[in-house]
Amino acid sequence: MPKQPILIDCDTGTDDAIAIVTALYAPQLELRALTTVAGNVPIHYTSKNTLDLVRYLGFDTREAVGAAKPILGEVISAMDGTHGDTGLGTLVLPEAPADFSSRNAVETIVEEAQACGGDLVLVPVGPMTNIAHAIMAYPRIIPQIKRIVFMGGAMTGGNMSTTAEFNAWVDPEALSVVLNSGIPCTMIGLDVTEKAILNREDMRFFRALNTKAGGVVADLLEFMLQRFSKGGEDALMHDGLAVAVAAVPELVQTQRYYVDCECRGTYTRGHTYVAKNQVLIKKGERPELCDVALDLDLPRYKAFLKDTLARSAA
Repeated sequence: MPKQPILIDCDTGTDDAIAIVTALYAPQLELRALTTVAGNVPIHYTSKNTLDLVRYLGFDTREAVGAAKPILGEVISAMDGTHGDTGLGTLVLPEAPADFSSRNAVETIVEEAQACGGDLVLVPVGPMTNIAHAIMAYPRIIPQIKRIVFMGGAMTGGNMSTTAEFNAWVDPEALSVVLNSGIPCTMIGLDVTEKAILNREDMRFFRALNTKAGGVVADLLEFMLQRFSKGGEDALMHDGLAVAVAAVPELVQTQRYYVDCECRGTYTRGHTYVAKNQVLIKKGERPELCDVALDLDLPRYKAFLKDTLARSAA
């Protein structure tokens, strides 16, 4: 069975790193390139973390540096300890030579979309800034992108405000551009990612693989579990789940809805509006629809992740 070509757009913090490791070893996927964006940490760290991780694991995957700030407004990063001081918790990787692509993130997205001839799936797991810039600057790539499977948003609630998830909250204008672009989208939001919880038993499994990849994931999980014990976020695989769904869509149950992102509200900026009853759709309009993940098969996801990481021992 041919592999699905993907491009991951990331703001590499702890769960992004696990997502990248997953993509590198998943037999269903061909990771064509990585592009970076400011989000969990500033662009310097997201880019360095991504490059150091990929080179440490022995891969020469192309990496391009992207947007340092949202389309509008100032730089916003989760510099609250959620991902440690630099984004990777307490994990320290050997510093790789700075062999970033000579192309920026937008150029890389365009080139890969064209090279894959309509088969490329984008997997953004940070703010959607790079993807929106690519769509606005090069609208011809819209029919060349097969699907966008993104981590972001929520049908209900949020983790940055009562109504907004972090990636959507950082750059709601970018998310709105993408959702209204006509490209098929799958939203992997908090409704399912907050169910994608790993535990100490999982950490011990990855540690026992005795591989670089297994050690990286175990170290990241150890930091996340310690964070949770101190009152922080649990070991939630927000971004790892998006990559997993790109590989195995059946891991989640979805329903197709009209989705947009609120860009103006004083208290609701970054809210992903999911039109379950179509109330805000004007008569005669044919809105772009998005497949929204509603539920997760957690045992199957864990089995997929463990089977994938076990390949690092081959």
